[in-house]
Amino acid sequence: MTHLRALLASLRIANAPSVVSNVWIGYMLGWFYWGENADPFSDLSKLIFIGLSLYFAGNLANDWFDQKWDRQHRPERALPAGLFSPFVYLVGALFLAINGILSASSISYPVFYAALAILASIILYTWLHKRTRWAVIPMGLCRAGLYAMGFAASKPQFHDYGFQGPVSWLAYGFIFTHALGLLIYIAGLSLAARYESTEHPPHGMVLLSRAMLFLPLAAMSSWWMIYYPLASIIGLIPFAIWLSLCLTKFRKPVPRFVSALLAGIPLIDFIAAVPLANSLGASDLSLQQQPLLLATLVVPLVAFALGRLLQRVAPAT
Repeated sequence: MTHLRALLASLRIANAPSVVSNVWIGYMLGWFYWGENADPFSDLSKLIFIGLSLYFAGNLANDWFDQKWDRQHRPERALPAGLFSPFVYLVGALFLAINGILSASSISYPVFYAALAILASIILYTWLHKRTRWAVIPMGLCRAGLYAMGFAASKPQFHDYGFQGPVSWLAYGFIFTHALGLLIYIAGLSLAARYESTEHPPHGMVLLSRAMLFLPLAAMSSWWMIYYPLASIIGLIPFAIWLSLCLTKFRKPVPRFVSALLAGIPLIDFIAAVPLANSLGASDLSLQQQPLLLATLVVPLVAFALGRLLQRVAPAT
């Protein structure tokens, strides 16, 4: 059982539900933007497989790369504890990454390019994260790329035309704003974890990390507030409450703080999910008759609850 828990901790299994939520919302944002003209469940299971494969590959590669540092600072982790061979982690990371990329290539060129960009961000982060604070950017790009990958998969013309098809620049602005909100939250989370653990954190960096954590409130709702103000406000509430708890009740110790912030990632998805579901709803049908609308709302909330539950099984960091 010790080996299984150590492996689940290496995979950061507690964060896997948030990966699924990111892919789902990215796909539904694309389905909404492209005029709802795509099959809402086409390639979805494959997209989730790609997202999880790349995420798990990145975590295994990270632990493999950090063996020397972990022996001094995180001796409880699987590799410094001698529970697994470093070769197993390296092979596992390569196997998952290759399978994820091959699966992406079977969907469309844009999905393939998005998966490659995620993989490149994973490699860059793995190499940089112990060297510079700027590693928070490729870390954020890993998550933001999940939105982009799901969004691209919702465009039928992509299959025929690649990037030469009738793609509106407005579409790029639409998904870029949402992805930027998630990217900056992840970067702010990483900076907050870095400086909360120091005895005398720089005041300016603490303020910056706080501001970055709050940015999704604006970024994720900006495209919706004008058209669906009530739905947009409702979508903001769970994340705002959870972030307040993270900065008060869960602030200490630092691992608890970071775990709580990580668990809140699906609630960022929920900010867009409520107005998105509102836009998809038909007033003459019941909720039971609109499973897509219901799923848009439920997936982020279930991912949040499941993520917190899995944190009891294995640590999220």
